[in-house]
Amino acid sequence: MNLKDSRSMRWHPTIIRWCIALHAKSPVAFKALRSSGFLKLPHESTLFNYTHFLEAKSGVNCDILQHLAEEAKLYVPGSKERNITLIFDEMKIKAGLVFSQRTGSISGFTERGTINEQIAAFERRVNFNKDPPIATYMLVLMARGIFSSFKKPVSFYPCTGFSGVQLFHVLWEAVERLELYDFHVRAFVSDGASPNRKFYQLHSDEQHGTITYCTPNPVNPARNIYFICDVPHLVKTTRNCWENSGWNSKTRNLRFRGKEIRWKHLVDAFDEDVGKNKISPGLRKLHKLTNEHIRLQPSLRMRVYLAAQVLSKTVACYLECKGDPRTQSTELFIRYMDTFFDCMNVSNAFDGPNKEKPSLYPYRSMDDPRFKWLTTDFLNFLDEWQAEGDTYEKQCREAGQLVKLTADEKKRMCLSPQTLEGLRITVYSITDLTQALLSLEDVEYVLTEKFSQDPLEEYFSKQRGSFGCNDNPTSFQFGNLFTSLLVQGSAAVRATTGNCRNFRREEDLDKSTIDPTPLKRRKPNDAD
Repeated sequence: MNLKDSRSMRWHPTIIRWCIALHAKSPVAFKALRSSGFLKLPHESTLFNYTHFLEAKSGVNCDILQHLAEEAKLYVPGSKERNITLIFDEMKIKAGLVFSQRTGSISGFTERGTINEQIAAFERRVNFNKDPPIATYMLVLMARGIFSSFKKPVSFYPCTGFSGVQLFHVLWEAVERLELYDFHVRAFVSDGASPNRKFYQLHSDEQHGTITYCTPNPVNPARNIYFICDVPHLVKTTRNCWENSGWNSKTRNLRFRGKEIRWKHLVDAFDEDVGKNKISPGLRKLHKLTNEHIRLQPSLRMRVYLAAQVLSKTVACYLECKGDPRTQSTELFIRYMDTFFDCMNVSNAFDGPNKEKPSLYPYRSMDDPRFKWLTTDFLNFLDEWQAEGDTYEKQCREAGQLVKLTADEKKRMCLSPQTLEGLRITVYSITDLTQALLSLEDVEYVLTEKFSQDPLEEYFSKQRGSFGCNDNPTSFQFGNLFTSLLVQGSAAVRATTGNCRNFRREEDLDKSTIDPTPLKRRKPNDAD
């Protein structure tokens, strides 16, 4: 295409998004492709104007919220797309200070919100320390639509780690701003880290007993906000407890109904399944299991699918077929966790019929039997397991044996207290929230996978994978990529690394990649 003036070229929004995604992945590759003449691509300055249509600042930015509200198309009365969850987590970044010639500011110091920074500044003055600390982590808040494909980061905070009290100020400020822009925040979603659980405990009251799983929304007290521990994270911590039962660090001695739950049961089953001396070598029943599932390294323990596949119905059926009475409790434990994960991981309307698993069907009724199974059968299973120490002592006394277990020995017979608390919080929250959503007029069904923090993990992978490397960015780079990824949207190169595997979500099915929505851009003559 030959034009007398290159400024007369008009680019389709999808081309702009694709070029921004390619440039963010590798600026050198973009320059080489553009200079080759094989493709006519926009200049880098054009992309700069689109990625800097607003300034990315730490904290809640009203300009970004306005942009997100317009993109989510919320201006429809009674629209169910207003309902969102607020996901938050921290990402490791490179420590260091960077001077920006464009803004004249230095980035790299901690910025934990107005109230938190004022308290920190007062503490530094009392301790005669004038310099603020340099950030080593980045707290990111992401809004995710419950009934839409909307998933966008809302704000970010450079920090050295947030405490539960500091999270309180930041998260409720974000909820207040999001509600002002007509979002309906239904839940907080996070992993089971200690500061996150402390934040939940700050809302405890006598009404919910020892388990705090929701609190009234201060903007709209008639609507509760629920606390949800990320289910994939809970599955990983459950698998880790099982791995440490007589294996690895040997910090657990899991028992249920008088029989051991050992990782060695899985190791023996795997070795037998791949054994060369069996009758039909090469024909396997545990075909998904590999050596990575069994003999875990630190990096492998972070991968969700490795935990989900060992806690699967296939493994439980294999143990049942062996007929060894010593593995009965292990088999029962795996079946409970497999059903729990399926109930909490419904991602589309097709997996249930295709895989012939009722637990993967969408939730369409407030009387769904899975609600009763979760709140009765599954929680009773956890309660009985937690009381295994006392039950074991009683059985020994009845057998004429004097056995006195310490409190620590009793705890080691079950999952960790943190995992048990997270499981109970999540069961109560998701069952109550799902039933509340199903009571809305225009809601046909609910997908529980919407209550996970997988989109935020994918976002972190995209941040690390930019600029041609898979490494943690600096605070300055993170801010620049924040608006770049915001503009890219679905055109962003999907992360191929990270803790969660890419799988079919409902919003990804039959979705066109051509989006004609015009993009906002910075005026070229705006002052830098």
